[in-house]
Amino acid sequence: MKTLLALAALLCAFTVGYSQTKPEPRVIEVSGSAERLITPDTFTFKITVIERMDKKEKLTIEMQEASLRTELQKIGIDAAKDLSVYDISSSYNPRKRVRDTMGAKDYRLKVRDINKIASLITVIDTLNIGRLELIDTEHSEITRLRRETKMDAIKAAKEKADYLLGAINERSGKPVYVKEVEEESSRPNYAANYQSNTISRGVLSGDIDSSTEALSFTQIRLRYVIQAKFEIE
Repeated sequence: MKTLLALAALLCAFTVGYSQTKPEPRVIEVSGSAERLITPDTFTFKITVIERMDKKEKLTIEMQEASLRTELQKIGIDAAKDLSVYDISSSYNPRKRVRDTMGAKDYRLKVRDINKIASLITVIDTLNIGRLELIDTEHSEITRLRRETKMDAIKAAKEKADYLLGAINERSGKPVYVKEVEEESSRPNYAANYQSNTISRGVLSGDIDSSTEALSFTQIRLRYVIQAKFEIE
């Protein structure tokens, strides 16, 4: 029994000693980054329809909404799917007891093709609807694009480790540490609005060329940084 205890103690001491003297693996620590610019493919507008008089005829919210839905269908926008009331509080404001007070109603419109925006502005101006305001932009494949950009970042880290070690005739091995560094993606600048002629002459500031009606939007910027450690073979 005493012999077994002695052997166990000796083995334990050997293991502790070996673990204390085991050399740390040689590693290289690098960071890799990747960036891409994405053109939005989905645009959200806020449309304000204003009740008004036209040649002594009162154009109600309902009449203008019906005309808007018809014209949207003509330019290839699915009004049944993509046009809705902006929010509960944006419902029609009645005239109440003031004879000259006109109502207004806000709608949310999603446009899924950048090439249809010029036609949308023409519809708003032709119908004299009121105001068109761009409130958001996005990309339908943003999740996939984020993932691919992160993959590019870690590949960049591995490539950096390879060429740095290659300069001293060494090679990188398997990764022992990988961490994503949080960075904010740059959102596009979409502060712009358009008002029809009967309300106030205006343009989508900085986004529309009055001569060609060509539109341009700030792209979505994705940037990711990956920190990694690789063994040195």
